[in-house]
Amino acid sequence: MTQIKSIDYKDWYINQGRVPDRESAEYKQFFDFHRDICLNGAMMNGVFINPFLYWHLNIWHTEVDVIDERGRISQKYTNPLLRDNEWIVTNEIEKAQQDKKGLEWIVTNEIEKAQQDKKGLVILGIRRFAKSVLEASYIGWGATFDENSQNVIAGLNAPDIKLITDKLDKGLNFLPEAWRWQRVEDNWKNQVTLGIKTKSGERIPFSQILIRNLDEGNNEEAIAGTKPRKLIIDEIGKGNFLRGFQAAVPGFTTPYGWGCSPILTGTGGDMKRFMDAKSLMFDVNNFNFLTYNNEKDEKRVHGLFISYKYRMEAKEQSTLGAFLGECKESDLHNVKMLVSNEEKAKNITEHTLERLKKAGDRVAYLKEKMYYPFEVDDIFLNEDTNIFDIEAAKRQKARLIGQGRTGTPIILFHDGEKISHEFTDKQPITNFPLKNSDLKDAPVVIYEFPLENPPYGLYVAGVDPYRQGQAVYSTSLGSVYIYKRMHDITSEKYQDMFVASYCARPEKKEIWEEQARMLIKYYNARTLCENDDISFIEYMKSKGDAHYLEKQPEWLKEIVPGTTVRREYGVHRSSDKIRDYLHNCLKKYMDEVIYKETDADGNVTKEFKGVSKIFDPMLLEEVIQYNDQGNFDRIISAELAIAQALKMDPILGKVGGSGDARVKALFKPNKKNQLFTVSRGLFQKKKSKLFI
Repeated sequence: MTQIKSIDYKDWYINQGRVPDRESAEYKQFFDFHRDICLNGAMMNGVFINPFLYWHLNIWHTEVDVIDERGRISQKYTNPLLRDNEWIVTNEIEKAQQDKKGLEWIVTNEIEKAQQDKKGLVILGIRRFAKSVLEASYIGWGATFDENSQNVIAGLNAPDIKLITDKLDKGLNFLPEAWRWQRVEDNWKNQVTLGIKTKSGERIPFSQILIRNLDEGNNEEAIAGTKPRKLIIDEIGKGNFLRGFQAAVPGFTTPYGWGCSPILTGTGGDMKRFMDAKSLMFDVNNFNFLTYNNEKDEKRVHGLFISYKYRMEAKEQSTLGAFLGECKESDLHNVKMLVSNEEKAKNITEHTLERLKKAGDRVAYLKEKMYYPFEVDDIFLNEDTNIFDIEAAKRQKARLIGQGRTGTPIILFHDGEKISHEFTDKQPITNFPLKNSDLKDAPVVIYEFPLENPPYGLYVAGVDPYRQGQAVYSTSLGSVYIYKRMHDITSEKYQDMFVASYCARPEKKEIWEEQARMLIKYYNARTLCENDDISFIEYMKSKGDAHYLEKQPEWLKEIVPGTTVRREYGVHRSSDKIRDYLHNCLKKYMDEVIYKETDADGNVTKEFKGVSKIFDPMLLEEVIQYNDQGNFDRIISAELAIAQALKMDPILGKVGGSGDARVKALFKPNKKNQLFTVSRGLFQKKKSKLFI
């Protein structure tokens, strides 16, 4: 067992005014001392200075912002500054790669107990948290001291990889001469080998730096075949990397667990194809990565999140001792440190967001939210493909969860005479995107039960089935939404809104198909189905229920005049114009002003939009996270239902508006006129017409 040395700040390498001469007796002892701390860390007044942090602050070099003699901001190539960012990240790296295994594990036959001590670390967060500098330093640290090691730099594109390799190339040249290896091989696009070149021309390798380009996910085998002891994958939000990562895992898996701690990083604002990054970030435990509790919801876990609090403009001069709350006499107060002022960071971020909001630049506003995220979910916003009002959807989702208005879970069955329901303890799916370990079976959820003997046309349905042949671990769900049109029936008005949903993927597709069929019949709903896969359409036909299905609508020709697609039922989504039309159906529904309050002068004091009529938190979550890469089954089925309703309005008529008392009930809830009561209130009266 290596004994951890103690060190005073005056003895840090960075504070040594003179380095012993190579020929002196103290030369070897001096560098052996600092090498040991670079490998094992040191204790300082009872606080552990982890080895990577010591290496990074004392040995590594990078460009640092300084004020020159004329008072101008310039850059100097020197040792990195200590910030709270570096303290946090390097300590988490140390935690990830702690290797407690030794001979005693094997001798006592406890190999199984030793498995998976090392873990991976995924770090996502703000701009300028020193990601690329730390990555270059980390690989340089491994290549300098770890004999026969492979130290792998991987990324999703060549320019991002080059940012790291340029820093690494330069940093290696500025190492102390005692630790500065020659370049036995020097190809920064593929492989750099450090070692010794003898006078006779012999090349003796010490370690390797391997550079691998995953090419946005197209090169899945890029890291396969390597045996990394240090591995970083940079900017994981720019492509599909999980298969490439999984291809690398066998190379560092040993009989005693992982032989390295992979470090995967990403930056808010650069998340163009982020579904893999999101899957890892919110399913860290199943990937054997370190887990962290969410600051606001401790039941929620994710990877390491570097929030807006750590932005550069909000740093203030302090010391490590003050940061750690050490006594005034502690030597740690001699270690200068830049520490975040949380209140200052919040004010800067909020002020910038408010300014961009007033300027009306939606893209710049979203970019700022992604660059300096308040919440971990803000990292995955997308200014290019998310056309929806994200903030409004977030507010409505929070309102629903806060009020507990998330619907009534039921199972549908046929009692021999009609379709009936029974209540169930089965819960709706609450994760998006789905994790591989999630249960994908789920109940029908009712937000308002159907009228007794509902007329055909009052309710419409949108259906997005899933393919039978999709892999069992697919995140795709079968989704059905029932939508109640606004229509006069017995002098009563019913609002345009979703009244039921069914989103699930049970083990047997027949279970989903039968629940979906019964839900459609339960509401007597005219049904528009996505027909890229016709298995559900064929199922409805085989049950004699094809009359519920809408034929391929004529309005498709209005959107794509030259279309040659001819299918008996439903809508195909193979055309960009059709997808855009359907997305805009949902967007317009969410953005429509449905209720206003004005003061005596006619000024609007309160305004509510259509998003307030969506009662499914998971549909809202898909809206918040929408991009053009993932599976958004709820959105597809919901917008199909709205599209069907919109095309029926000119035929069957649409009534109502902001003066409707039932709409007002949404925003002035009371026990007597509340539009949708919580689930337990639906059945207080046995003779309620809500029963079928």
